[in-house]
Amino acid sequence: MSTETTTVTSEPRARVIAAALSRVRWVEVVGLGAPIALLAVLALRDLDAISFWRDEVASVVFAKASIGELVTVVGRDREKVGLVNMATYYLILHFWLVIGETEARIRLFSVLAGILALVPVYFVARRIAGWLAGALAAACFALLPFVTQYSQEARGYSLAMLVAGGLTWLVLIGIERRSLWPWLAYGIVATLGLYVHFFVALVIGAHGLWLLATRQVPGWRASLVALAPLVVGVIPIPLAIGEYGGGHRWIGGVTLDQVTRTFVGLLGSGWVALAALGLATMAVLAQRSDRRLWLLVGAAILPIAVTVILSMVKPLLVPRYLVVSLPAIAVLMGCGLVALRSHWRIVAVVALAVAMLVNLPRAYADIRQQDWRGAARWILRDAVSGDQLVMRGWGRRPMEYYLDRYATGGPRPHLTSAGDAAMNSDIDRVWLVVTGEYNGALPPLLPALDEAYDVVEHRPFAAKVTVVLLERVAVPAGG
Repeated sequence: MSTETTTVTSEPRARVIAAALSRVRWVEVVGLGAPIALLAVLALRDLDAISFWRDEVASVVFAKASIGELVTVVGRDREKVGLVNMATYYLILHFWLVIGETEARIRLFSVLAGILALVPVYFVARRIAGWLAGALAAACFALLPFVTQYSQEARGYSLAMLVAGGLTWLVLIGIERRSLWPWLAYGIVATLGLYVHFFVALVIGAHGLWLLATRQVPGWRASLVALAPLVVGVIPIPLAIGEYGGGHRWIGGVTLDQVTRTFVGLLGSGWVALAALGLATMAVLAQRSDRRLWLLVGAAILPIAVTVILSMVKPLLVPRYLVVSLPAIAVLMGCGLVALRSHWRIVAVVALAVAMLVNLPRAYADIRQQDWRGAARWILRDAVSGDQLVMRGWGRRPMEYYLDRYATGGPRPHLTSAGDAAMNSDIDRVWLVVTGEYNGALPPLLPALDEAYDVVEHRPFAAKVTVVLLERVAVPAGG
């Protein structure tokens, strides 16, 4: 009896599953799944090979603060929880740290955000030009070196790409469905996105301008649910910026050469940048009557254009700040490839794939070149009681972080800054940590150390961190 019942119930279930599978468009599954698998492989490769650099250490340190401190916007303790610019990222990372504090586990959140950013890229391009455009756009996005690089970094940039792409997707859903939920979701995601990175505001601005220009502003209810959370989120930002308005002095002034290098760097190479411009132009020419395409043009160009203009007054032109443009650029590239005739499309896809694959090693170049993990391990391994550690440069926080992380209870040098009066000639051994590029050569020593100590050994830990071990010069007897 039970066997018959099982047979009767399993047959309809099998038919339901078979019917469901028959409705699946496997070309679309592959079109999205293949780029996701590609980016997953690229982003997970050697995820813990490099130690955290200075800003990544700051992310981890800030994320360990209390919830109350992390949700503070105005009056935020900069030394404890950092600037409000990445507040949403630090808050999410606070909970993410429960899985562990290795480089790979912490960076895994950025990997997931980068992979998820492929989803809106695919579906936006699919809405405009079909599944093939979606697949090609997602593949282009996955092969951009910046996407892999920032999907491997414990910072908020991959999350900013996800937010930027997701907001564009929500706009298209909102104008097509004429319901409230896409606009409510837009308002909430946009508000949180502002605190992932302020440059998300430029994408939101592009969306607003497009809605006004195409006269597709949603009804008052939809506008209200979208704008209400956004207005509440925007109000504190000028006050927060005013608290730290003197920052970013390290960014150089804007020049034509810098603008060109920024755009080329964003795409990975000059050839890929030219291809992106050409494909975007092709997409616009082929589908210029489709107003949705101009939404992508605005989301791609406006953040770059506004940043260049603002940089003439206050320098802000940093390539990684402009990653919010990459989802829209990838969509335009996919739509442009589909607009080509089939035989030219094959040639263009192959040529573009080769150009992008050649650039991929740049995603793994340690451009920050700071191996604080290796430096801390050497110091803790060879330190003896009474040693002093002198920091010369900007690396105190990462040095402290890794010393704390790898301390085993053995001797640990007393840490001091280069100008600290605590440094004196009564110390027998000094570890000097110098930041800057010296290409393996011995960096200049502090005058007090140069006169009173001999160099025992010095080691570079990537290009920008050098550790020098010094011992006090022995005074001859009777001398």
